[in-house]
Amino acid sequence: MTLIWIVFILYALATIVLGWLSHSKKDKGTAFWTAGRSLTGLSAGISISAGFMSVSWSCVYAVQLFYWYGIGGLWLITIPWLIALAGIYLLSKKYHNLPAFSQPEMVEQRFGIGTKRMVAIALTFVFLVWGGAEIYVAGTLLAPGLNIPVDRVILIISVVVAIYATLGGFRAVVMTDKLQYVIVAFYVLAVVWLAGKGLNAREITIPDFAVNAAKSGKSWANFAGPGLTIIILTLVAYLPAWIFETDLWLRVQAAKDEKAAKKGVLIAGINGLLFVGIFPMFIGIASLSIFPMEGSVFPAVIGNEGDAIFSALVSAYAPGWLSVLVAAGLVAAAMSTIDTCVNVMALSLGYDIAGVHKSRRPELGSKLVTLGSVLLAYLFAININSLWDIFYLASGILTTTVAFPVAAVFIKAVNKKGVFHSSICGFCATILFYFLESRGLLNFLEPVWLVESGLGYILWGIVFAALGYFLGAQRPTRVGRR
Repeated sequence: MTLIWIVFILYALATIVLGWLSHSKKDKGTAFWTAGRSLTGLSAGISISAGFMSVSWSCVYAVQLFYWYGIGGLWLITIPWLIALAGIYLLSKKYHNLPAFSQPEMVEQRFGIGTKRMVAIALTFVFLVWGGAEIYVAGTLLAPGLNIPVDRVILIISVVVAIYATLGGFRAVVMTDKLQYVIVAFYVLAVVWLAGKGLNAREITIPDFAVNAAKSGKSWANFAGPGLTIIILTLVAYLPAWIFETDLWLRVQAAKDEKAAKKGVLIAGINGLLFVGIFPMFIGIASLSIFPMEGSVFPAVIGNEGDAIFSALVSAYAPGWLSVLVAAGLVAAAMSTIDTCVNVMALSLGYDIAGVHKSRRPELGSKLVTLGSVLLAYLFAININSLWDIFYLASGILTTTVAFPVAAVFIKAVNKKGVFHSSICGFCATILFYFLESRGLLNFLEPVWLVESGLGYILWGIVFAALGYFLGAQRPTRVGRR
């Protein structure tokens, strides 16, 4: 326990030092948010990769999905993610050459201030949700090793991120991403080895074992394990959202040129295949035999429906020295995405809505907004209980509110009023129908297959976004109004 505390403190100090070094670059005004648009391809690629090689995503949620559905989990995370990165690669030339840096800023240049604000509000909400989720999962996984309550770990992590992100802005996020990437890669590979060690201890080889996935009840080798409805709804919910996901595009926009931007996305694609696909899949499927289901009940050792598989493997099979090193990986995996989410949230609030970079004291305003964003993420983190809802709701909002306005920047035959009303209707409808559906109030209206998926609210959000566009497009534009 003492060694884990030492590792935790050393890592925290290292990130704060990097934050201070970033601060010493004296990024002023807009540069606080853009790092001077000077990233090399390697820096952009590693930064993108570190963002998705996180505790809640690669180390918990992806492994959970493979434990729940076997290789069918590829449809719910890996395949849409790789398609999204391919889309970003193809579009990087168009968007990187824009003078605008943030997505709301791009939207404003084509559709006006109202649409810009709506997109910025949606992004603030999404990255508040994601940032809070990362802090929550990090606190849950680190608390046993540090031997303190989860809420205290959440507070400590929030304070550390607040210090270095506030000191150095976007440049600090990118600099710490490089350190975090190396440590997280080691962490995931170490757990892959532990999963193999667990199979070996039980004298099991993957081609030989016959076991059903936890939630589907079908063989782990069933590629369609989640079922056609969930697969289709996942692709509908995720693809538009992820292709235009803001934190990825910030790295593309911050690259020094188009070549560097494309190289960065290519590096991220390779890491995505490994760390959102192959490695989590092996760990999740192996865990079906190492920690078998007890009838229809998840074994207590792996937490809430498998969200603590990494911790269970470390506890069961890691030697003491490796447990300490793994603790460092856990901390790095936590902070790599927390700082990214907080940065995007602060960018939307401070840069796009408040315009602090244009104020008399832009550096102070930018730092205060960043600090406030960490505080909001902390408050959200202490009130979380479901990663499934969080990832789908946030991605649904990106799809219904953000993706269309950003994509439409390069579509000539698009009505400005229609885009504005589409973003409002998509955002409000997605949240409204999420709450209605989560409380069973739509069961009488939706078909059984949609009720069982629990994802109908995303379809409702898309429908109302489309209605908002067509109705808004019919409204006459007043002379003199944007």
